[in-house]
Amino acid sequence: MLARALAGVDRAPVPPESSYLGELGRALQEALTEALLRGARMLHLSKQTFLVLAVAVAALALLLLARALWPRFRRRPRSLERGELAASPAPAAALDAAGWRKELERRLAEGRIPEALEALWWWLARSLAGAAAEPDWTSRDLVARSRRDDLQGDDLQGDQLRDLVRRLDVLTYGPHPPAVEDLRGLLGRLEETLA
Repeated sequence: MLARALAGVDRAPVPPESSYLGELGRALQEALTEALLRGARMLHLSKQTFLVLAVAVAALALLLLARALWPRFRRRPRSLERGELAASPAPAAALDAAGWRKELERRLAEGRIPEALEALWWWLARSLAGAAAEPDWTSRDLVARSRRDDLQGDDLQGDQLRDLVRRLDVLTYGPHPPAVEDLRGLLGRLEETLA
């Protein structure tokens, strides 16, 4: 009996003709159009004047939207805004610990804090793991994969290094950029610990 009743019914799934967001957009558009038409009637505007006014309002809205979004699309690193080159002088793999130490000093002298943080991390990575250090390592990976046996385990020197590496992470990812003195102080403490 059910088969007879459903014999003439098309049972293929049909996607909805419109979505909730489409209906909501259509309703908002109709409400806005109605409000504009009501306002035009109240002001006794001719149809041509109303159309010109509507186009002008739409163009103004687009300009304001473009102005609000433009800075996100054209953002460049601060170093490029000052006309400097943002790239490192050499890929990370090409520099050893001494090379990164020199690069760190150069960046600190120029006051380029984000780049100096990068150089400090690479100096530490090359000091601990040599050429085996990888750019995708976290600071925890760096300490864990260190080739230095004296920094492994629960000894005081290993604990100090882990604390200093955490401090480097705080300076790198914290809410405020560190001062040059903060980086120099951390560098000195790291050099003492590694000595």
